[in-house]
Amino acid sequence: MSEGDRRSDGASAPTPASGSGAVPRSVAGYHLLRKIGEGGMSAVYQSFDVVSGRPVAVKLLADHLASQPEFVGRFYREARLSRVLEHPNIVQGYASGYDPHVSKHFLVLEFIDGPTTHGVLAHSGKLNVGAVVRIGIDIARALKFLHERQYVHRDVKPDNILLHPDGIAKLADLGLAKRLNDDAQLTSVHQGVGTTYYMPYEQAVNANLVDGRSDIFALGATLYHLLTGEVPFPGATHDEVIREKAHNSFRSLRSLNTDVPSELEGIISAMLEYDPRARIQSANELIEALDNTQLAGGLTGFGRNESSPVEDFPHPTEDSPTRIDHRLLQTPPDDLPPPLPPPGDGFTSATWTIAPIRSAPHQAPRCVWPWVVGTGAVIITLVASAMTRQRDTPVPDPETPAILVKEPVSSSPVGLPALPSQ
Repeated sequence: MSEGDRRSDGASAPTPASGSGAVPRSVAGYHLLRKIGEGGMSAVYQSFDVVSGRPVAVKLLADHLASQPEFVGRFYREARLSRVLEHPNIVQGYASGYDPHVSKHFLVLEFIDGPTTHGVLAHSGKLNVGAVVRIGIDIARALKFLHERQYVHRDVKPDNILLHPDGIAKLADLGLAKRLNDDAQLTSVHQGVGTTYYMPYEQAVNANLVDGRSDIFALGATLYHLLTGEVPFPGATHDEVIREKAHNSFRSLRSLNTDVPSELEGIISAMLEYDPRARIQSANELIEALDNTQLAGGLTGFGRNESSPVEDFPHPTEDSPTRIDHRLLQTPPDDLPPPLPPPGDGFTSATWTIAPIRSAPHQAPRCVWPWVVGTGAVIITLVASAMTRQRDTPVPDPETPAILVKEPVSSSPVGLPALPSQ
């Protein structure tokens, strides 16, 4: 489709760059046709790849973050992972780089001609049960794929779920994805990173203490929001939301939406357990549970060719529970209890399990009296030998231990990365 065709639908093209922060007409040869998404960290534009002959989405890192290594690193981390982690339910990445002519970091992604689930929620209200179950299954499949490759997404939320016109849901934004047991940390200890209303308590307290069950919690909070129009753990500030999660209490789904069957309510409640050991333990287990309800419906009616074009689905506002500023690093209060239990190495390539407590191996008692007798005999011999030498020529005592010289060992503490500017 030509640039003229894209403009004919009423969407305006970006204005030419005229100064700092202005949007250029093109980046790295990709012509920016219209803005289709925006947040505090980036903006996304529809474009067209002339070489491959396909529409694409071009994400531009926000100018105020372009000089901060923390966020630039995450931007390119998302670019790399979106290229190598290919799955039907994950938004695919194609290219990335920096265009010095317009001073922009860019990421070229698969173009999804449909809204986010947050856009649908804001436009039409809570979603029907069949659509939400289908979204849950599709995103759980994406999480299963990531978890089997030892990655945790860490930012599952309505804004990061796109609805394709073909009737499937796709998980977007791998910028916060973390590889388990990866020594290269993108966050400092005791900082939570993610989106406040959806991440589990253990992630809010320490972003490095996560495993696949943390993603399951976030997906549960997302499905709860889509079914009820409300987040399960409300609060006006980051600290208030964390304290709500520490109390492990939320309103029942059926009290907010009587159309939700009790079986589905039970599944989502199990996803939202404070204790990771009490949650559904794996994405595969979640897929089976949702499939067994036989409630999954279709996801048609969200494309631009339907009655409600993508432009009609609003983006998050500043007072939205999914607002993008809640994705920035947060430092929780010091008086919060530690997460229970601390996530550990219970991850395997297929399922999530709790590693058993390992006790010291049992050893049979050993007979010690021969050692006592032998030691006594040696001591008597040594004493007698010493007395003999004292009567004759004095010589150095052979039992005097030599002086041990310890070489200095140079060691420097491994420094934590500096905190980014907020």
